[in-house]
Amino acid sequence: MMQKDNTNNRNKKGFTLLELVVAVSLIGILLGGGFVRYSKVTRSAQKEINRANMVMIQKTFFQYFYRMHLNGNPHFPPTPQNTDKLMDTPWCSTVIDSNMALTTPNDLFANKKVPTNNMGNPFSYETFMEPDTIMGGTAYTILIKDLDTDSPTNGEIYRFSI
Repeated sequence: MMQKDNTNNRNKKGFTLLELVVAVSLIGILLGGGFVRYSKVTRSAQKEINRANMVMIQKTFFQYFYRMHLNGNPHFPPTPQNTDKLMDTPWCSTVIDSNMALTTPNDLFANKKVPTNNMGNPFSYETFMEPDTIMGGTAYTILIKDLDTDSPTNGEIYRFSI
């Protein structure tokens, strides 16, 4: 009777099915955790970009206000007249004050475009005057909001006053 030689099977190079399944499972777990972390970091970065864009709008509009104040007519760009007060393309291309200059909101920015949120949608903008109870006189106020439901800064409102 002949015995089967098992030494050949042990010397074969390669992986067993179990080793392959374990390796693929570990890679899947690592990639899954990495993807979740990547999504959180990406969302956080988008939120910071949106906030920076809102502050850029604020600083640029304040700069415009100061220039107009030196000319004797302090004012911010007017509130958009559309339903949600969005700084949309027609508003961004409309002359702010034809008595002073033919400047549009787009012209106030270095790249000639009012910043938008990370989704490319415009922010909401409103300007108004209110009594300044601390210093007396009038406070000029602007509100910048992100109304885009897909944006990480949806619902955030920035209020700035002079």
